[in-house]
Amino acid sequence: MRSKVSISDAVAYHNFTLAFGQFLDDFKLASKKEKYELIKDEPSCDGADRVILCHAAAAVHKLANDNGLDIPKWVSDPIYIMPEPYYANDTKNTEFQRYLFESSPTEYAARNVFFGENVLMRV
Repeated sequence: MRSKVSISDAVAYHNFTLAFGQFLDDFKLASKKEKYELIKDEPSCDGADRVILCHAAAAVHKLANDNGLDIPKWVSDPIYIMPEPYYANDTKNTEFQRYLFESSPTEYAARNVFFGENVLMRV
């Protein structure tokens, strides 16, 4: 039986998108205690892409809020705030940027990353 993928594992994995999807699946199926275990540890920032780090912190903050969990202190570190707005897929389309800006969860907007309302949904 494989172990569950934590947010720290996802950030450290060579394919964040793939690992993040597995993290979301594991989080959804976990008990409340297990959910906190998956988000409590701060990812290693060494060599990690800043967008990924901000995305991870925003996801943890949102998932904690949505599931009545304590918000890990590490998500409040200013390193998890982009200096300039970042829009999904680095889009330059102003209409799409506006949609992302208006629909992104508060926890994402607070970190200056805009991925839209479906950012934590799995297809």
